[in-house]
Amino acid sequence: MKLEYTPRWPHFTFGGAPNPDLEDSSVAIVPVPYDSTASYRPGSRMGPEAIIDASRNMELFDMETGSSPIEVGIHTMTGVEPSRGSPEETIRRIRNVVDEVLSDGKFPVLLGGEHTVSLGGVGAAVGHAGELGVLVLDAHCDMRDEYEGSRYSHACTNRRISEMVKNMVVAGVRSCSHEEWELIQRDNLNFYQWPEGNREKGLRNMQAALDLVIETGGNWYLSIDLDVLSPSEMPGVSTPEPSGPLYDDLLPFLKKFIRRVNLIGMDVVELTPVEGDVRSQFMATKLIYKILAYAFGSQERSPDS
Repeated sequence: MKLEYTPRWPHFTFGGAPNPDLEDSSVAIVPVPYDSTASYRPGSRMGPEAIIDASRNMELFDMETGSSPIEVGIHTMTGVEPSRGSPEETIRRIRNVVDEVLSDGKFPVLLGGEHTVSLGGVGAAVGHAGELGVLVLDAHCDMRDEYEGSRYSHACTNRRISEMVKNMVVAGVRSCSHEEWELIQRDNLNFYQWPEGNREKGLRNMQAALDLVIETGGNWYLSIDLDVLSPSEMPGVSTPEPSGPLYDDLLPFLKKFIRRVNLIGMDVVELTPVEGDVRSQFMATKLIYKILAYAFGSQERSPDS
């Protein structure tokens, strides 16, 4: 499949492996270098390049699952060229590309870019999954109806997702405006807080979110805003928030989620590289590869695994 849009950087491949044709692959990496509505630290447009570059320096064997996900075929696309002046046009372009990926029976992994990128992925997935659930891991509520004059700002992403799907679950939240929190409480929306200073309750809330997702079942899309992670481990994000789960907290959560629902696509967004510090992009690429190991690895998918 030839894409209409091309990025502005050299075409490296995820994992540094030879790039198989899309038709011979199970996974499609879709870079989207977009951060036009960033309101604090700009630079998440460099996230896709940083993640792909970091992936070329990791081992491709996953010890936990005893598998090498690269063997299922991971095709790295040339990417989606954003429209710098129009979030709506950028979302449309992303949606068209992800729609083609899903139509080909492949598993899309969008690399952002700011969280607005997710709207293109979710929009395409809705057209292929019928009743779709969306699990969002995010430190922020992102439920504003409008921010800085745009209804498609990164601060409005979860609000727009909630208008597209019946089942949206957001976990890891620890930052919200008063108006957003009132809306969430009034409408009894499925937002699960990570209370600052109370890690045990945060872990219980994450488990409660997971229980709801598993009980609902069906087809799901996963959106990971990397600021959900503690900035002690993930400093390279657009808007870091104190506290939050660690990498090792997310892995068992994601493992059970992936093995108990039908995951049809995902995105990882808001990586904003820090000059001279590669921790964030390396953790992001390891997180993506671990998810692919859980989804495509050879380990038996038992309910307790």
